[in-house]
Amino acid sequence: MEQVALEVFLRKPSGKGGARSLRRTGNIPAIFYGPKTDPIPIQVAKGSLDKTLKRQTSENILYQLTIKGNGQETVKTVMIKELQKNPIDREILHADFYEVSLFKEIDVTVWLKLIGKSPGVEKGGILQEISRDLEIRCLPTNIPNHIDVDVSTLDIGDSIHVEDLKLPEGILVLSDARLTLITVVPPIEEKPAAEEPAEVSEVEVVAKKGKAKTEAEG
Repeated sequence: MEQVALEVFLRKPSGKGGARSLRRTGNIPAIFYGPKTDPIPIQVAKGSLDKTLKRQTSENILYQLTIKGNGQETVKTVMIKELQKNPIDREILHADFYEVSLFKEIDVTVWLKLIGKSPGVEKGGILQEISRDLEIRCLPTNIPNHIDVDVSTLDIGDSIHVEDLKLPEGILVLSDARLTLITVVPPIEEKPAAEEPAEVSEVEVVAKKGKAKTEAEG
């Protein structure tokens, strides 16, 4: 996996007010930490982070993070552990950068990409994605952007399970091998509407009553 260069700077913790002021200057408050590293407050230019995220097709991005401050520079290999976003405009409010070792396996989630056309769907079946992603374990450099799932052999009633996937070398799936990922179910048959009894109009009822009365009098 390609490593993306990103430059960040040390910052002093300053609470919510300081974070808002930082965002007004076009920067995002962030934190850097790792298994053997205490949390270090940092800041990153919003434009730089947005640019790297838009360029990628996967959430699992390896960064070469250059941390500057106090007259020093430190380069760390990291991944984004969490992005806090504004629920309204989806702008990034805070970022967590987690240090990783290139020689130690990590657990990540990758999305499943469907390829091919299902014969069952062409017959009217409905393709259901039971799982849209998969949790795997591998070295950071082996993390795939996605995992291909070929549905070109799926007829109505067929399914694809974890054990059916063709995985790149060095990838260990953490989910149960029998877990269903994709299935094609029969089309939903619409039941014909039940016929309702014809309504008898009030005029007809009145007419029938009048006729019965006339016959009785005769």
